[in-house]
Amino acid sequence: MTEKTDMEKPEKKQLVYITRRAYETGEIRLLLRTEHIWDDRDTGWQLLQGKETGLELANPENSLLVSVERALELEPRLQPFLLRGAPDRKEAYAYQEETGTFCPTAFPEDAPTD
Repeated sequence: MTEKTDMEKPEKKQLVYITRRAYETGEIRLLLRTEHIWDDRDTGWQLLQGKETGLELANPENSLLVSVERALELEPRLQPFLLRGAPDRKEAYAYQEETGTFCPTAFPEDAPTD
C-alpha cells in the first residue's frame, strides 16, 4: 500500500471558489485571484463563467468550494495558474477564444472579494 502525499490527503487539498453557473455549465471564462485568503488550503482563486452579475456573486449560495484537481478536470487550461504559487495580489484573466488561452484583463469592479 502506498502512502498518500500531503496534497492527496483531504485535509491538505488546495481549494478554489467556483460559481455555481461555471460549475453547472462547465464553462470557466474568467479567473480572479483575490487578496483575501481564508486558510492555508485557500488558493485565493475564483473561477467564473463570466456572465455572473455582482448581485449573483454576492450571494454565497451561488459559489462552491472545489479542489484544484476538480477545477482542472473542468478546465485543464487553468493548470499554469492553479498549480503555480498563487500571487499575493489581485489578478484577473479572461479566456480568449481566438488564442485558446487565458490572458490578463481588468479586475471587474463589481466582483465581491470580501
